[in-house]
Parts: sequence; C-alpha cells; structure tokens
Amino acid sequence: MERYKNRKRKNPSFANINLQGPCNYQCYFCLGRDISLGACQNYLNKHFSTWKNLDKYLEKCKKAGIKKIYLTGQNTDPLLYNYLQELIDYLKEQNFLVGIRTNGVLALEKMDIINSLNDEVGLSIHSLTKEINKKITNHSMIPNWDKIIRKIKVPLRIAIVITRHNKNEILNLIKFFSKYKNIHYIQLRCIATDERYDELKEDILCYQEVTNQIIEKFSYIRDYYTASIYDIYGIEVCLWRTVATQLTVIIILQME
Repeated sequence: MERYKNRKRKNPSFANINLQGPCNYQCYFCLGRDISLGACQNYLNKHFSTWKNLDKYLEKCKKAGIKKIYLTGQNTDPLLYNYLQELIDYLKEQNFLVGIRTNGVLALEKMDIINSLNDEVGLSIHSLTKEINKKITNHSMIPNWDKIIRKIKVPLRIAIVITRHNKNEILNLIKFFSKYKNIHYIQLRCIATDERYDELKEDILCYQEVTNQIIEKFSYIRDYYTASIYDIYGIEVCLWRTVATQLTVIIILQME
C-alpha cells in the first residue's frame, strides 16, 4: 500500500511506501490494526517489480513535486522486506530521496542498507525498560540502541509514541537520546486511530498530560507546521499530534 499525506501543508512534502506483512513487534496502538486482517497481504517476499502500480504511483509523486519517499510499514517493519536494498536503489535511480521508518530491531543486521539511504532514518523507540517495552510491543527485548545510533551515518530522528505505560519515562528517554549528536530531533507522537478511539482513549489522553508538563517546564523554540518544538536537555523535541489520518492519494499495489 502506498500513500502520501498532507497534514495542513500547502503542498505534499513526502510520500510513503507502506509495506504489509507479519511484524517482529505487535504494538497494540499500531495504525495497521485499524485495517481488517482480510484486507492485508504479505508483500515482504514479493519483489517490487510485481507491484504493477508502483511506477504509476511514482509518476504521481513526481507530478505533485514530491522528492522524498519514506519506506515504512502499514502493519510491519520495512527492514523485514526481502528486497529492500534493491527498492532503495530503484527509488534513488528515479531521483528520489529515500528514508525509512523502523522499529530498529534488525538495524544492526541491516546497517549497510540503512547507511545506503540518502534521507532521514526514523527510529521508533518507546521504552528503554524491558517490562514497559513488553507492554507496548509484546516483546521485552531491548535493542542495543547505543551501538545502533552510533553506527548510523545518515540523519536520524527518534519517534516516541506516548502511552499509559511509558508516560513517566518520556523525559528519561529524551535525556538518554540528547547525548547523541547524530540525532537531529525527537518527535513525541500521539496515538492515531480511525477506528479504535474508545479503546485507546486513555493512551491518547496521556499525550496531552505529558505535553502539558513539557510546555510548562521547557523552552519553546518555534512551530513546525501545526506542531510546536521545545528545547529539552539541549535537543529539539517536536510535539506531533496526529488526530486523524487524511489520504490525498492511495494506490493499492496489486501483484501480477
């Protein structure tokens, strides 16, 4: 599945390629859980040349003036895609800047691929505590973030989804990441859902609770579109609230 989003921007600024398939994490707030399981397919073992709408999608991106494409997952992690390096090379040949959004579980194993990107790497890291990580992702294993972050040679951002489980850990997470010079900002995210608001309401309210504390305690720097940026422990932290998703273009890639 592919889409590009316009979050109150005058023009779309980037496009996503959202892969589908089994994931190595099972985050309970994953937006992919809003989609019927019957609508999902496993694309992780299918070469992108079988996606018969891919070139049409890329042409639409070019006509819209989009220069950046981020590889992410609708319900999976893009580092699980078997033809990831080939896809990155193909998109770069089409003159796109290519970045990735990943949970980082396979980052050390796929570091050569990560460092072949020519745009931002986004690492989704929600806890440094095994017990909390288990509650959020259904896995207690914590990747070696220090080693991973130090090995990444391309621009890096950290995304933290605020939940009922990690809300008291947020400032410690920011302090931990603030020591790395290759992290150019941290994004605090609110859970987004189109179908499960009542189920996730407690977590969504936690976002407001944490960000209110940040607004009271730390220095405001500037706005980025509708989001505010604060200086926390010497690193820029963006308060990114996605209330709902809005699709400008969506193309389902069908295999031959």
